[in-house]
Amino acid sequence: MPVITKSVIVDAPVALTFEVSNRIDRWPDMIPEYLRAEILGYEGRKIWFRLTNQDQASWTSWRMLFPPYVAYAERYEPIAPFVFNHLTWVYSALPGNRSQMTWDMYFELPEERKHEEETWRDRMAEHTEANQKAMRTYIESLEH
Repeated sequence: MPVITKSVIVDAPVALTFEVSNRIDRWPDMIPEYLRAEILGYEGRKIWFRLTNQDQASWTSWRMLFPPYVAYAERYEPIAPFVFNHLTWVYSALPGNRSQMTWDMYFELPEERKHEEETWRDRMAEHTEANQKAMRTYIESLEH
């Protein structure tokens, strides 16, 4: 099972970093990779949403929020090309009113595509790093 872990330091308090980074409907403003983000509904802490990326690929996911330190998500439909794709975002408060976002992604491809996992891991790691940097820039541009 491939695992991707990437972190970024944000020059903003942890509560603000958590709150802004989990404004799913604003992700297209924060992350150039996403063209659309639509909130489909809420079930307590769980948010159902649909993302559409630059390649016009679209999928539904859900995300559970545990402010201000953890957000957990899973890709739901279509789950392909994955057997599963789980994400955990952990937020840490740092001295100087800064915060750290660490994103852990766990995924698996079906048996007939296992040979592609390294390529997928590398591609997804690259996208994760770019998305974190874009989100950091967005959060730091806000007045706080």
